[in-house]
Amino acid sequence: MPSLQRLGRRQPFIGCGWTLTELLVVLAIVGILTVLAVPHYQQQQRQVRRNDARAALQQLLLDQARYRGGHDRFATQLSALGWPSDRSTQGHYRLSIVQADDQSHVLEANPVGAQALDTACAPLRLHWQQPATVVQSSGANQDSDPAHCWGP
Repeated sequence: MPSLQRLGRRQPFIGCGWTLTELLVVLAIVGILTVLAVPHYQQQQRQVRRNDARAALQQLLLDQARYRGGHDRFATQLSALGWPSDRSTQGHYRLSIVQADDQSHVLEANPVGAQALDTACAPLRLHWQQPATVVQSSGANQDSDPAHCWGP
């Protein structure tokens, strides 16, 4: 059988690979997916990091109850409760005792670092009132959780 080149026809190139157009289309699709996915991923990270604040505030609540058992009022400083630092366990929140007396106390967790972008839930708050009432709140609202930062 005569070769195609001898008959004046060029043999088509059968190569392995992608054309420049195909690569650009793939890159455009990846870019669009990235633009859509990254903000959602970052929001999920912020929501997961709230567990750090919730756990720290609940531990502080227990420590305050233990402290109140031996004193006539709740502690006003974290150091009185044995906390060496004002940071949460994973370091995403700065903890503070906003108010404390013999009947109630307010604990707050303010986000720091990358978590500071979580403005809907800044700060997370626990307010203990006698008799055995706990108010979980977040944001500017002192007595409710409109952004559902404490629950799923």
